[in-house]
Amino acid sequence: MSMGGFFSSKKQDSGILPYVRQTAVLVAVVTFVAASVFIGGAINAAHAGSNNESSSSFYENPITGEVFLKPGSGRTKLSKHITKKLFGIKKAVSNAVPAWTKHVKLGTTIWIGYGYYNNTGFSQDLQLEENRPGPGNNNYNAFNVNRGYINLVFRKNKKWFLRVTPNIHRGQDGSAFIRLKYAYLQFNKIYNANGLTMNLKVGQTTTPLVAWEDGLLGYHFTERTPYGFLGVTSTQPGISITGRYKTGGRVYMAYNAGFFNSGGWHNNEEAEQKSPQIRLDIYPFGADSKLNGIGISGYYAWAQQNTFFPAGENHPTARAAAILHYKTPDSVIVLQYDYAINQLGGFGNINDSKGSWCGIGANTSSPGVYGCNLSGASLPFNPSKLGTSPHNTEHGIDAFGYYNIPNSKFGLFGLIQRYYYSTPQADSANFKYGNPYDFQRVVAGIGYHFNKHITFAIDEQNYRFLNAKDYRDRPSTSAMYINYGQWMGDTNAILVQVRIAF
Repeated sequence: MSMGGFFSSKKQDSGILPYVRQTAVLVAVVTFVAASVFIGGAINAAHAGSNNESSSSFYENPITGEVFLKPGSGRTKLSKHITKKLFGIKKAVSNAVPAWTKHVKLGTTIWIGYGYYNNTGFSQDLQLEENRPGPGNNNYNAFNVNRGYINLVFRKNKKWFLRVTPNIHRGQDGSAFIRLKYAYLQFNKIYNANGLTMNLKVGQTTTPLVAWEDGLLGYHFTERTPYGFLGVTSTQPGISITGRYKTGGRVYMAYNAGFFNSGGWHNNEEAEQKSPQIRLDIYPFGADSKLNGIGISGYYAWAQQNTFFPAGENHPTARAAAILHYKTPDSVIVLQYDYAINQLGGFGNINDSKGSWCGIGANTSSPGVYGCNLSGASLPFNPSKLGTSPHNTEHGIDAFGYYNIPNSKFGLFGLIQRYYYSTPQADSANFKYGNPYDFQRVVAGIGYHFNKHITFAIDEQNYRFLNAKDYRDRPSTSAMYINYGQWMGDTNAILVQVRIAF
């Protein structure tokens, strides 16, 4: 193991006093020791399995000035006097740093990329935390920093740990700001008997479905889960339990259940009632510790209040899913059926839940040019009228997965999602050609795993309204064309993304 990266001299000593060289050695090692203490490490290799510091040695290349922990060609052993000084400095630096820092792990996750939209229409964002313009802005393109995490984990033992994750997020006006994504305390195995384990999480933590499916996607940094695309969050404040049932070395059941705020993690609570959520996974043939195998999962969540409804009207929101999944070390395939009440997501609420948006026609004073409507008015293509029914039902079918080619750094991934809204009786005449908000989303891409820290991906994503043609073909003066058809263009993009995680 070499420490030569900290300092090096290409010239001979040429009469320079040995004291100068010894001082340089001390400075270099102090730098190395301080860095080691900061990241919670130590120069354990120098001890060579011994607790006796005097038995450890440093070796110097007198030509280059490099210092090593092991002997080698052209290296001379430093005197015991210098070695003792080095370990004395190491002890002093270690004592100056609080002991708890040795139990802190610091990490980061960054998503960066480039997006080219040959078509811009009304849809949810195709990838997380992008702020693209609305309809009428074809060939829009931009470099993006979609996510920046700073992961702080304090773990002193296996019984519990604390995670805090600030998220660097880009707002509607393009400014970057920090908001809290995770902040929770987890107690491991509060119950552990007869093969069943239970962990307890308290704080702002992962919800049962979306965060779990983020992992199944394999390429979450460039695509969104089915319910995630519909606006369901992966993180909410609350309390939850997670665990598994394992016997004979195989996992046969896993679960995640809890009570959470209805308001998500990036806004205030919306109701006095809390949101119960649960996911139960059954592995009929057993799965290994990484849950490779065939699984059948069920998910249910209920919440009160929906911001699409008029103020003062408390309507419930419910979501359910039945999921069949098969996972191997190199691949995942998932088939999913969704059923929801008053979910009302997936359509073109561009940038702001109040209805603000940018694009051709947004500026009501100049409807034929590009502008921004920031007044909070309703979108011209506005699905909130579906909320006039207190029991609007929705359902969807999804399939997604990936395949990492063995003995290769390349992988393939894809997703298809179809989602259907029921039609309120009052709107049946206007929705003569089917519900105009029914949509299909398709993702297809290729990934390249540069190393365990860096992954590249390029993909094409398309969002289209399933009944668009019939509405677009209506006469330009008809209500069906004015209200729906003229706004029902596809959204299509080519995205290049990089995920960096340390």
